[in-house]
Amino acid sequence: MSQIKEKIKSNFDDLQAAMESQKHLDSEGINEVLALIESCSKYWRVLDEEHRDYLNAVRYAVEEDLPWR
Repeated sequence: MSQIKEKIKSNFDDLQAAMESQKHLDSEGINEVLALIESCSKYWRVLDEEHRDYLNAVRYAVEEDLPWR
């Protein structure tokens, strides 16, 4: 696997773990989630549709302060 794909996978794995832990609803954890969103977003041009959809869903949950399911 290329280094970029490995980095993308690692970033999305970290983001998924943070969302499943509901860190985006925590005043301290939100900064971690926002940083992970940013680190995933910088690869937008090379992301597949599934990753883009996931990232958009995460952004929506953060903006609307919704629990992650």
